[in-house]
Amino acid sequence: MFPAWNATAMVLLILLGMTLWAGGLQAAEQFPSSPDHRGIASFAPYSLFPENRPGNGVYLNDNLVLTEPEVTLLDILPLPATGRFVYLGRDAQAQSSLGVYTTTADRKARIKEITPGYFHVVMVLNGVVYKKIYRILEDKLQDLLPVSKTADGAVAGEAGVLFFHVASAVREDENGAEKSAFGLRLHLALYDEERTRHLDYLIVNGLPKLDMVWLDDTRIEMGLSDGRKQVLSVSQFQ
Repeated sequence: MFPAWNATAMVLLILLGMTLWAGGLQAAEQFPSSPDHRGIASFAPYSLFPENRPGNGVYLNDNLVLTEPEVTLLDILPLPATGRFVYLGRDAQAQSSLGVYTTTADRKARIKEITPGYFHVVMVLNGVVYKKIYRILEDKLQDLLPVSKTADGAVAGEAGVLFFHVASAVREDENGAEKSAFGLRLHLALYDEERTRHLDYLIVNGLPKLDMVWLDDTRIEMGLSDGRKQVLSVSQFQ
């Protein structure tokens, strides 16, 4: 038999061990799992690991290419050049941010916030200029015009974000004389819709840009290079 003081000490040690063990369990549960937690999230050819964890990383061919301490990386959109991508991160204060990962051979990407949650990004990848407009939609990134690399001229209004892309170079015949012009396609991303709307005809302009102003939440005024102005309605975008 152990002396009484030894028995008491043993009980205290057991209770202390149980407390530390319970505390360890509590610490292990600070990042609880859920049925949709995949551990590794695939955004081919990139992988994100571990999913939904601060300080996680982006991997390419099993090599770590990007990590940001205290930031949880949530989504990746591959760019049309090997080893480059756009990503969505969220910090400890639940603030979302958009970033662009490029190589040292590329110029630094220019990122401009058009309005909260909408960004215009200009990149030069392998000598090719890309102009893209992205939207943060909850935990996802959305390319508002994935079929084009010339998205430009974004203007935010009460109802949404209007922008255009250069669709073609055309020749105008005016009074028997030909002159160069550009065919521009207009697009509209409404705040309360996930899809992007499009104007179903080209705007022909002498310059590869347009001056656009929201008149109210349903009308946009468009100014052409020759001084003409035209008013468009949101209902014209399908």
